[in-house]
Amino acid sequence: MGSLEFAAAMSHAPGIAAFTQAAPAAQRQAFLDAAATLKTAASGARLDAMVVIAPDHFSNFFMGNMPACCVSLNERYSGPVEDWLGVPRMDVPGAPGLADLIMRHAYGRGIEPAGAAQTELEHSVIVPLSLVTPAFDVPVVWVMMNCQVPPLMSLPRCHELGRAIRAAIDASGLRVGVLGSGGLSHAPGAAEADRLDEAFDREFLSMLDRGDLDAILSIPAARLDEAGFGAWEVRLWVAAMGAAHDRHPRTLAYEPIEAWDTGCAVAIFDGAGR
Repeated sequence: MGSLEFAAAMSHAPGIAAFTQAAPAAQRQAFLDAAATLKTAASGARLDAMVVIAPDHFSNFFMGNMPACCVSLNERYSGPVEDWLGVPRMDVPGAPGLADLIMRHAYGRGIEPAGAAQTELEHSVIVPLSLVTPAFDVPVVWVMMNCQVPPLMSLPRCHELGRAIRAAIDASGLRVGVLGSGGLSHAPGAAEADRLDEAFDREFLSMLDRGDLDAILSIPAARLDEAGFGAWEVRLWVAAMGAAHDRHPRTLAYEPIEAWDTGCAVAIFDGAGR
């Protein structure tokens, strides 16, 4: 039997790496301290692999080829693709056996992800890993979820994908971590990019901390739209909730960091079952 040894979710704003110091010192430190808590937890978990559930920002997939979700089957990854991110390009080991198992369990639950063996890593994966597993030595499975081009997977469907990921982990014989990467409110590149929806972010995190899955899965699409199209990435958090369904979610930090154009949050799913 395999085991889920670490589960968390966090924002992946590229400014975290590319222009770290632009954020106000207190906000920056609160976020980075929370990320350091994840780093300590992941290190102590002695992981064999990390499943990173993250979107793709047109680095590998484009309008003409945009799967709803895709499991990366890479033996090795290269990245980041963004030279401006300030992170040196590197190779990161993959975990294709676990990736194949995730695909099989997803298909068994009626979810049919695409598969790709030549994806390159971008900031949605590199930024959180740079904080949580900064040696980049834990083999990775990138589960890409489209949060860019509507129509998008429903929130209940995202949660079910997370349950499939957990079933694969349980059957893997490995010690595995899950990291949901995205959100919260933001609208990168838009005229309203500097107007974050702190009310949405705090309400979402309140529902998360209460473990109110029904409320989260019922968030209207229109409300997500109001929080900025980047808020569509709460789907990654919902998938992580599905994988960590028997754990207590707990927010470690939330900062509406305008300098990073993102409502930045960090949460961990504690080991004791609900």
